[in-house]
Amino acid sequence: MNISIRTLIATILLFFAFTVNAAPLFDQSDELSLSLAADFDTMFDEKDKSKQYPGKLGYENSDGRKTLDVMLEVRGNFRLEKCQVPGLRLIFPDKPDGLFAKQKKLKLVAQCRRKGDAYQDYLLQEYATYRAYEALTENSFKTRLAMVTYTDTGSGNDPWTNYGFLIEGTGKMDKRLGMKQVDDNRVSRKALRGPETNLFTIYQFLIGNTDFSLLKGEGEEACCHNAKLLDSGNGFIPVPYDFDLAGVINASYAAPPVNLGIKRVTQRLYRGFCRNNEHVPSTLAHINANKSAIYSAFMNDRIREKTRKKMKKFLDDFFALTGDPKKLERKITGKCR
Repeated sequence: MNISIRTLIATILLFFAFTVNAAPLFDQSDELSLSLAADFDTMFDEKDKSKQYPGKLGYENSDGRKTLDVMLEVRGNFRLEKCQVPGLRLIFPDKPDGLFAKQKKLKLVAQCRRKGDAYQDYLLQEYATYRAYEALTENSFKTRLAMVTYTDTGSGNDPWTNYGFLIEGTGKMDKRLGMKQVDDNRVSRKALRGPETNLFTIYQFLIGNTDFSLLKGEGEEACCHNAKLLDSGNGFIPVPYDFDLAGVINASYAAPPVNLGIKRVTQRLYRGFCRNNEHVPSTLAHINANKSAIYSAFMNDRIREKTRKKMKKFLDDFFALTGDPKKLERKITGKCR
């Protein structure tokens, strides 16, 4: 019997995955209370993604408050330039125990601006997009919401407190799922597994997000833009991230890519592949079967009521479309590429 190298690697990784816990940080979903101290004044002024800055991470442990040494990096592109507080990466130089046991690197999604109810909603809405996708498939990033108090040791200004959320590291996700990240800069459509890719693209249509690519990474980076590809041994599976420009959020600073021919992020545009149209019925059936979990994720009562009403209407429009064959053909299967 011939076994491909990819299949063999995937089988070995899957074996080890059963012995690797997702780590205690993502075992629970209750809100965390974190503190983060660093020279944010210098960090946000320099905006140097190649530089690391020392910091202190505090959290409540079972035996009281605990503080860890961390190194911090700024990350992102759009938000690094446009936001008062960009995305951060937490790096653990020592092997922590307790809540952060087994962690090496974590992304922290921060509130773009320190003040403003709308910006708090944007953060919580993006968190909801991760939670809703996690309800649909295990091929997703785990997340954990936190209330974060930031202390700027550089400026000496008063601390500020905002919501944020932590995202599971790609390496941890790989091991949990028993797959390996694809490092290729470009991939072909044929290399992507049909059912999982179709779920990815229809979910992006559901939330009104067009800010992604499934065929090429940014510059020379690994594929893809706002997605990680995992090698299942029988095709590549895309896992999405970075939803801040989605129509369901409709942030004031959000705009669609100029080459797509739409003017607003609230205009849904299907960017799925025609070769996967055969999977559309089963994908929509799966999404409809999990409709209540999707609504539950977005109808988070931490989000203002007026924002929840707008999101509900946006979601309602999608689910109304799924029951209309003519609209499905016009908006999805007939719009494939």
